[in-house]
Amino acid sequence: MSTLSILSDNIRYLRMQIPGLTQGKIAEKLAVTRDSYAKYEIGKTAPPLDVLLALSRYFQVSTDLLLTVDLRKYQKQLC
Repeated sequence: MSTLSILSDNIRYLRMQIPGLTQGKIAEKLAVTRDSYAKYEIGKTAPPLDVLLALSRYFQVSTDLLLTVDLRKYQKQLC
């Protein structure tokens, strides 16, 4: 599984964990277009470093975890 694929799965998963959180709302917080953010979620493009760091802060997850661990499985292991 590629780093881009892991990242896209993770940010989609994290967004879905927050009721009412849309791609548009996150995009606004990150100061990117909704279309750009959607491309990050589907793995079409990688976010620039500043956006990756902002995603890490927004979801309160380290960049290391965002890029290397399937958080769907990781969260289950913590329970």
